[in-house]
Formats: sequence, C-alpha cells, structure tokens
Amino acid sequence: MSESESKTRQSAVLRALARVLRPVARLLIAGGVPIQAASESLKRAYVEAAQRHFGEEAGTDSRLSLLTGINRKEVRRLTTPAADEWGPESVTSFASAVYTAWTLREEWRGADGKPRALPLRGEGSFDVLVKGVTRDLRPSSVLAELVRLGYAETGVDDTVRPVGDAFLSQREFTDRLGPLAENLQDHADAAVANVLGASPPFLERTLFGDELSEESAKVLHEEARAHWKRVHDELIARADVLEAEDQRLGRPATTRIRVGVYVYVETPSGDATASPQKKESDED
Repeated sequence: MSESESKTRQSAVLRALARVLRPVARLLIAGGVPIQAASESLKRAYVEAAQRHFGEEAGTDSRLSLLTGINRKEVRRLTTPAADEWGPESVTSFASAVYTAWTLREEWRGADGKPRALPLRGEGSFDVLVKGVTRDLRPSSVLAELVRLGYAETGVDDTVRPVGDAFLSQREFTDRLGPLAENLQDHADAAVANVLGASPPFLERTLFGDELSEESAKVLHEEARAHWKRVHDELIARADVLEAEDQRLGRPATTRIRVGVYVYVETPSGDATASPQKKESDED
C-alpha cells in the first residue's frame, strides 16, 4: 500500500471513529470518567487488539510499539497486570466517597439514623464532611458534582441534603453497563470484521427513515419490538434443538453466538425517544 493510500485509509477510519465515539464520549461524561482514564482504556485496547488479532506480528514489545504507536516503556506497563491503573482520580470518585461517608458515618446521621441535611459552612457542615475525605478538591467542586450526579440537592437556606435513592439509581446505572458492553462489543466486532472482509460476512442490516412523525416512529418501534419477541422465541427453541443434537453427535461445544436487534429514534431537537422507517441500508 502506498503512503497516499495509507493516509486515505487512516482518514476514512478516523472519520468513522469520530461518529462512533460521540455516544461513547457522552457515556463517559455522564459516568464522570475523565479523559485520562478514557485514554488509558484506549491504549490498553490497542495493545490487547494487537496481541489478539495480529498474532506473531505482535510478539515483542518492539512490534507492539510499531503496530500501535505506543512507546515500548508504555507497552511494557500496559502488558503487565495491574490493579485498576486508571491515572488521576476524578472529582466523581471523590464525590462518591463523600456521599458514602455522608450516608454511612454516624456523625453525619440524624436521630432517625438517616443522613441529615448539612449547612454549607461552619461546624458540622458540608465543608467539614468533604475535608474529612479529601483536601485535594474544593468543597464547592465536590458539591457541584454531587448535584450533577443526583446524589444531593441544595436548599434556599444554604443547606445541602442527600438524595435518598441515589444509591439505587447508581446501581441501576451500573447494572445497565454489563449488557451495553457485551452487546456493543459483539456488534462492533461483527461490523469491523465485515469492513475487514470477513467471508461470509456477518448479518448486519438496518432500516432507516427520516421523514416520519414522532407518533409514526413510535408505532414502528412497537412493531419492531413485537417482531423481535417472535424471532427471539423461535431462535431460543431452535438453539435448544441444535444443542441437543450437538450433544448426541459428540460435537465440541466451543462456539458462541449473539443475535440482537436495536431501535434508535431521534427527534429534530436531537433528543432520543423511540424508533425509524424505510430506506434499506445493506450492511451484511
């Protein structure tokens, strides 16, 4: 491949990546993940992908460095198992620690055993609470992050009150990340394999429409949901039959498959709501 062809390919990949990364960046910001931690994850992904998909080409630190553009010292660090090496702690991690102290430590609870509202400043205040956890951040920065995350709210009388169901909402948020990671990884693996010339290609087809009312989009969303329920049930039944046949014939059970469907709807304001229509996009 010539240098100009290589640059053209790189530019095309980066344009596609910019679109793919926008919703990822939105999730990172919503989750309070700083750019340093995201960059660390990307570097680790580079090294892991090189090791997994480029075989003997990635056999040494020098080869990994050439393939990824990451210097050898960093490659060695990234290939050495380490516990949660995410770089500088973000304001979110400190905010979570403050919230935990607020809800669990007896000195910050009221007579009913629940975390109590605190004055912003002075004895027994929110400032004192924060400084008991960290002196690296201003209490006002931690408060702003707690409010953004939905962990606390401020009153007109210069008090701060913890939001009681914040742990529940945080747990729900965390629980949703598992399916997101599994589904998007496999979808992305299939799409990338197709771009790189997988033969036969993985099934990947969509319908797209941008001239519908919001009401019509919702109808299509519900119809797609109903169709998927039928397909899902049929494939589960078929998988059970095939699994029994594999066992009867002594075939090694070493292969996995994920079949999925998604719907995304966006209104003119850019808000996500419920679902689209009719223009075929052939991507299998």
